[in-house]
Amino acid sequence: MVEQDNRRDLVISGSGTSGGGQYRDVKISGEGKVYGNVECNQFKTNGKSEVNGSVLARIAQINGLSVITGDLKAEEVRVFGDMKLEGSGKYGDFKCRGIARINGDLTGENLDLEGEMTVDGDCEAEVFCAKGAFEIEGLLNAGVVDITLYGSCRAKEIGGEMIKVGKRNGLRSLLYPFLPVLALKLTADVIEGDDIYLVNTKAKVVRGKRVTIGQGCEIELVEYKEQFEPHQGAKINESKQI
Repeated sequence: MVEQDNRRDLVISGSGTSGGGQYRDVKISGEGKVYGNVECNQFKTNGKSEVNGSVLARIAQINGLSVITGDLKAEEVRVFGDMKLEGSGKYGDFKCRGIARINGDLTGENLDLEGEMTVDGDCEAEVFCAKGAFEIEGLLNAGVVDITLYGSCRAKEIGGEMIKVGKRNGLRSLLYPFLPVLALKLTADVIEGDDIYLVNTKAKVVRGKRVTIGQGCEIELVEYKEQFEPHQGAKINESKQI
């Protein structure tokens, strides 16, 4: 990111429009539209905003409803409202406490989800921690995948070194307050990793070095290298050491 000493702020309050460009900070309160790509230190929206282009920022914070028609690249992404990203996202640290919808891929380091997220492509992270609901149409790939089932979770494939799926501790989910704990499931075609611990998971294939299949699981095939521990209450059609 280039030097920002001579940059000005872009501030839209109430209702207004502006062109894209290089700014110091971009702050939209009320209803604002920006036409073109935006490069800035901080991109912050309250209310309703739309960027007809891509956003490059150090910090991006969404407090209302925001639509970005291009890509988003930021060191820190904070979603407290509703963000729709029609392109792909790249991040250092992604925290979602609202709703994030990404039409492309989502790639970064640390992803912390306590809301709802949909990704139409692949989702990659060093650490993926979810206590919310998500749908990932492609591959969820992370060094650490830590999922606590507070909502419905689905990915086509999941890969990682350590994969853990647990259930919430008897507390009501903010997303699904009337849904019983046992009704919450993670669904995937393939789950592959080194150390895998699953509860309330439905999958066609689970493949790993050390695999534990807990209560509420429905697994068609388990393939393991070193250790396999099935618990009572798990439905497993077939298991084999490879």
